Amino acid sequence: MFPKLNDKLQVMSHAVVGFPNLEENEKAIAGLVESGVKLIELQVPFSDPVADGHTLVNACYDALKQGGSVKTTLELAKKVSKNHPEATFILMSYLNPLYRYGLEQLFVDAAAAGIKGLIIPDMPVEQFEPLMPKLDELGLAPILMVTPNTPDERVKRIAKSARGMIYVVSRMGVTGSQTMWGEEFHAYIKRIRSHTNLPLSVGFGIRGAEDLKALTGTAEVAAFCSKYIEWQRHEGSEAAAAHMKTLLADAQLV
Repeated sequence: MFPKLNDKLQVMSHAVVGFPNLEENEKAIAGLVESGVKLIELQVPFSDPVADGHTLVNACYDALKQGGSVKTTLELAKKVSKNHPEATFILMSYLNPLYRYGLEQLFVDAAAAGIKGLIIPDMPVEQFEPLMPKLDELGLAPILMVTPNTPDERVKRIAKSARGMIYVVSRMGVTGSQTMWGEEFHAYIKRIRSHTNLPLSVGFGIRGAEDLKALTGTAEVAAFCSKYIEWQRHEGSEAAAAHMKTLLADAQLV
């Protein structure tokens, strides 16, 4: 399940459903779990993933051609949650495909498929609030996002509806580029912590063991996604899992 406040840093990684193909997704996820990753986002591919950099944009484009969809994501979730009960699977999607599927039906079907959390970057807290009783009933945790520009009053509101953890976008921009972990970042983390006791997941720009070392003791989760997808694209899923295992060892997380 999700980490607790002040737990040792965990790495959350990523599968774009349909990239490189649907059959490979199962093998790739098995490799991630074997490497030591216990939090995995299953991304529904979308044609306009506005928060993602070119690595995930291109993976989404390829995944759509391979049949990636909400339906195939739920089918994959059902298989991998059964095969890997020690892992926590989080559905990550932009709102448009979920609306087309039917949002409330999606929640029911996701819970039935073993999904434990939801990351929907373009769904604001105001839309989550009336749905919270249903999500709590289903045991689905909305993992809501904050950015450096999120004002304190809004952070408070987000913290009230967030479950599981809060996703801290490390900087403005899109995924994939390097992030610096200086005084400004630490002040930002301190500000978010002043409004919540939930664990924090930091994403955007985590690309190596030094980044993970910098976040150890600062956050409970580090989202290591774009670099993993790069490894997967250029070297294959087996090599990507091997790189992930080495990464976790180098960062002293295993």
